[in-house]
Amino acid sequence: MSLIGNKSKIITEMMKFSFHHRAFYCYLGMSIWIFFLITVMYRYMATGEEIVTVKKVVQTEYISKSDLKFRKIYLKACNPPENIVRGTEGIVDSDTWMLQGVLVVTRHGDRGPLTHLKGGDKLPCDTKPDSPLLKSYEEFVLNASTSGRAWWVVGPGPFHNFPSLPPQTSGTHCALGQLTARGLLQMIIVGNILREAYGDKLNLENVEQWKKDTEEVLSYSTRYRRTFQSLVGAWWGAAGARGAGARAALAREAHSVAFCFRDCACPAHPHLNKKINLQAKNRLDSHPAIKELINKLSKVLFESQERTDADVVRDALLAYMCHDAPLPCNEKPKKPSKKLHKIHRKLREEVPLRNLLDVDIDTLNMELDYINNQLDFNNEIGRKARDIIGKYYDSKDKQKAPLDFDAQMEREKLLYYQQRYMDNGDTYDDVVIVKKNLDADFNFPNDARMDTDFDEDYREPTPETTEDFCIGKDHVMSLFAYLEWSYRQEIKNVHNRRRGLLVAYGLIHHIVQNMIRMISENKPKFVIYSGHDKTLQALILALGLNNYQHYNIQYASRMIFEVYRKSDLRDEFKFTKRKAVAQDFYFRVVYNGEDVTNKLVFCKARHNIVMDVVDPTEEKMHKTYLCPIENIVRFIHDDYFAPFNASNYKDACATYGSVKHM
Repeated sequence: MSLIGNKSKIITEMMKFSFHHRAFYCYLGMSIWIFFLITVMYRYMATGEEIVTVKKVVQTEYISKSDLKFRKIYLKACNPPENIVRGTEGIVDSDTWMLQGVLVVTRHGDRGPLTHLKGGDKLPCDTKPDSPLLKSYEEFVLNASTSGRAWWVVGPGPFHNFPSLPPQTSGTHCALGQLTARGLLQMIIVGNILREAYGDKLNLENVEQWKKDTEEVLSYSTRYRRTFQSLVGAWWGAAGARGAGARAALAREAHSVAFCFRDCACPAHPHLNKKINLQAKNRLDSHPAIKELINKLSKVLFESQERTDADVVRDALLAYMCHDAPLPCNEKPKKPSKKLHKIHRKLREEVPLRNLLDVDIDTLNMELDYINNQLDFNNEIGRKARDIIGKYYDSKDKQKAPLDFDAQMEREKLLYYQQRYMDNGDTYDDVVIVKKNLDADFNFPNDARMDTDFDEDYREPTPETTEDFCIGKDHVMSLFAYLEWSYRQEIKNVHNRRRGLLVAYGLIHHIVQNMIRMISENKPKFVIYSGHDKTLQALILALGLNNYQHYNIQYASRMIFEVYRKSDLRDEFKFTKRKAVAQDFYFRVVYNGEDVTNKLVFCKARHNIVMDVVDPTEEKMHKTYLCPIENIVRFIHDDYFAPFNASNYKDACATYGSVKHM
């Protein structure tokens, strides 16, 4: 009984304890429940994060593949400075072969777009690469400058008063057609490659031994700011501070983008251009999706008119890609006020575009006070007024802006060519070609296509569109894929090849003449032609290079002709030294570091010399080729015009330009 009584007491006490501490158990239960909820929520959140992470990984993988293709396009088209390295330049068996001379044809470095873009003046073309080379060059130019101009352009000459540095305070971040700081650095690096490959062998830095009258060094540039500045930058890299200024001061003007010298006028050019343009149009028409894409891109990119030329759209896109700017979107333009329309109409009536430079500056300032505050300088009339006036209008002093330096130089240019035509009208057939190929970006209005704009009536701006369209990387890749295919067709096109032969004849003839002088007179030692993509494209077609990648010219591209002579000139029978003969001279061609000698149309014979050499940049063996100098001499004199069934330039132009070939 006592045991049972004790158990009942224990139970009673436990019940009392449970009753008195029910609040404690309530809190304990709630805590357990909350802990359970937190555990479940944590596991749920962790699972969600894992799902999100997986999605991010998949998306990142997709973007990386896209970016990889886009980056390949960027590297090919923009040729960033860090991508420019020495290849096989100057790499031969130096014990057997002695370098006799070098001829270099270059394309200028990175530049602004050639066409007015919507908001294009805000593109960051003026961003300077962080490079000690570029800083050193700028210091060199500033130390050599008086009154803001370097000494090598102060005196009279074809490049008189050309600025030596890209524009920095022109009121726009991206000047049309102007060399950029990035482009200047590209050309300095090209110069460094030339110095590394040929500096010691040709004594490039020694100014004293290379006087003006000896013509040991020859420099040619078209009359464009970007080509002349590229030339000076390349010389600074090749010859250092001592030689760059002297070489720039002696630079000669090439009156054509093709460097055709005396062989320029050709009646076959318009007929060939017509055929090639028609074929290009048919190619584009056969790809309606690409054509529609180009139309959409044009509406987003261009300021004043739609363009259907794929190459023009490509050039506009490079202005964004090569300067790390976000690709643009279509923005609905603001509707201009009625007062602004009246000003536009008045300017068009009183200041025709084709006579804009002949009008007194007072006419341009007739509504300047209003224009300074209201005018959109990105439209057609506002842009031209801004480019002509140059300096902004000071509303406080109410003073009219003076005609700026570029406009003055444009006046001088027009007068110069007018006088030149009057003096040489009967003999100088190339005056039209020369004027068309003048650097419009050397003076006003800084647009290589502005000659066409001045010959035509005012063009209405692109019609407004409400369609939302943003240019994406996939659009760029689609366009460039089409252009790659189109370049493959162009380089195989018989009409394009014939045009290349005719356009490049003057330059190739000049190169061969200098090669012969190197053999016979032992000079010049170094020749450089600072040109354009069209210069190299024609040269590539004429030389028979059939790789589309060669035809797609990058910024700061270089084609180098190296002339060599056998070092050992001993008579095989008498074992005595003898004079060099033509058979002792060979040459090779290096394009952007690649030896393409064995790919030339006239250098595929068994007479080529093949040698194994060590590439110092990669420390590995590779084959290089030497072609007999007589091969290129025979090509230019005997075989060049065979595709035309003619024996000289004049007959080839006349025959192919006749009606029976149309």
